[in-house]
Amino acid sequence: MDSSQPALLLPPCRAHKFGGSSLADAERIRHVAGLLLADDAPRQLAVSSAMHGTTNALVALADAATAGGEWRNALDALRQRHRDTARALLEHPDAMLSQVDALCGELAELLQATSLLRQPGRTALERIHGMGEVLSTALLHAHLVERGGDYALLDAREVLVVRHTDLGAVVDWEQSARNLVDWRARHPQTRANITGFVARDEHGLPTTLGRNGSDYSAAIFASLFEADELHIWSDVDGVLSADPRVVPEAVPLAAMSYREACELAYFGAKVIHPQTMTPAIARGLP
Repeated sequence: MDSSQPALLLPPCRAHKFGGSSLADAERIRHVAGLLLADDAPRQLAVSSAMHGTTNALVALADAATAGGEWRNALDALRQRHRDTARALLEHPDAMLSQVDALCGELAELLQATSLLRQPGRTALERIHGMGEVLSTALLHAHLVERGGDYALLDAREVLVVRHTDLGAVVDWEQSARNLVDWRARHPQTRANITGFVARDEHGLPTTLGRNGSDYSAAIFASLFEADELHIWSDVDGVLSADPRVVPEAVPLAAMSYREACELAYFGAKVIHPQTMTPAIARGLP
């Protein structure tokens, strides 16, 4: 970049991340959409986890196929759950139903290959494990568009490049930023629905960020889009002063520093993973 050129000032941007319990069914997805549509930020990102229980179901499907066991009934149940959600959520569900069928057909092919090989590679397993986010984000996106939202749909595998190390997934920030520039040139919308958890590796193959990686996805994309705030929504009221199952008088904390959050995570608190905070700390992102 030519340092003599003035920096491009982007309108304020707010990033949101919704977990599986927030997207568990049509009613919850409808509620999430209402929150997003009520947000008046000029730019907005919404990163989605899989519907509650879906990733566990996909891992179980892959395990069953690897062991040569029965997996078709469980896949049919997963497909039916997403079809039922689409019908309950959308006024015109036909396109979404076709998309669910196509994605579950792709899953069936991967699982069939896995059951034959019995030794699936990492790429095949991670492609299976990451399908839940693709489905849930498509459902939320379709509903937002039906309600008049001007949203682009971003499959993170188009943009986010990571390499796997002993310490977890490491982002290739430069390549990911270049990919995002190309993606934004094709998608002028100021709001985006983004698949959490999934990415691609340095060879261009589908991968994931590891379990509970959607929070990390949100922090990564908040950084890539130069967001001003990152909101991680949950089904609890906030970060508590202690584990309420152990300390009944625990109270929600009004604010906390990154250092305090990292200390809580280090000592076992599951409310947020330290890796999630790294991109936010680097940008000073509240």
